[in-house]
Amino acid sequence: MEKILIICAHPDDEVLGCGGTLLKHKKLKDQINILFVFEGSSAKNKNNINEFNLNLRKREKSAIKVAKFLKSNSIKFLNNENLNSSPDNKLKITNEITKHIEEIKPETIYTHSSKDLNIDHRTCIESVLIATRVNKKPVKKILSFEIPSSTEWSFNLYGTFAPNYYVKIDEFIKNKMKLLEFYNYELKPFPYPRSKENILSQAKLSGSAVGTNYAERFEVIKILN
Repeated sequence: MEKILIICAHPDDEVLGCGGTLLKHKKLKDQINILFVFEGSSAKNKNNINEFNLNLRKREKSAIKVAKFLKSNSIKFLNNENLNSSPDNKLKITNEITKHIEEIKPETIYTHSSKDLNIDHRTCIESVLIATRVNKKPVKKILSFEIPSSTEWSFNLYGTFAPNYYVKIDEFIKNKMKLLEFYNYELKPFPYPRSKENILSQAKLSGSAVGTNYAERFEVIKILN
C-alpha cells in the first residue's frame, strides 16, 4: 500500500488534475489523503459574506463527496485566503503544509504546476518544494499536474508544462467524469477549457501520446529510488 498526498489549491483541482489517477490508486487500495490549501471562494464573493459562506460550504460538501467516493483516508481544508500571495501568508501556508506532510508521511505527492496562471497554484508548489527539502522520511515522488483554464492560459509566461509521466486511465475515465459532476457548478460550456468536452478531449490527447485511449499527464519534479 502506497501513501498518497494530494496538495491542491481549491476543491475541484484534485479531480481536474489527477482524478483518474486517484481512481487508479483507489483500485490498488493505496492510502489517499487530500489537502486543500485555499478556500477558493473569496475572490468571487469578497464583498458578500453570505455568498462567500454559501459557496465555501458548497465546495467543501462537494470535496467531501469526492473523498468518500475515492475512499480517502483523510481530507483537510486549510481555508487560506484566495489569491493572497503576501510573504506572511506564504510562510503560514508553507508551515501548514510542512506540518501536514510530517503527519501523513506520504511516499508520493501530487500538486500543481509551477507554470500555472493561477497564483494560488504556484504558491502550492513553491510551499511543497520548501516543505520537502529535508524530511525525516523523504518523499519518494513529487509530480505536478495540469489544470484546464490555468496551465494553458499562462501561455508559457512561467515556463512550459512539459509532461514526462503518464498514467493510463482507460478504465477510470467514466468515473472521473462522474466525479466532475460533484463540481458541476465549476464547469462551463465548450469551448471553455473547463468543460466536459474539453476535459475528455484532453484525456484522449494525453492518451494518444502514449498509445492508450485516455491518460493523465504529469511533470516529474522529483523521484527518489
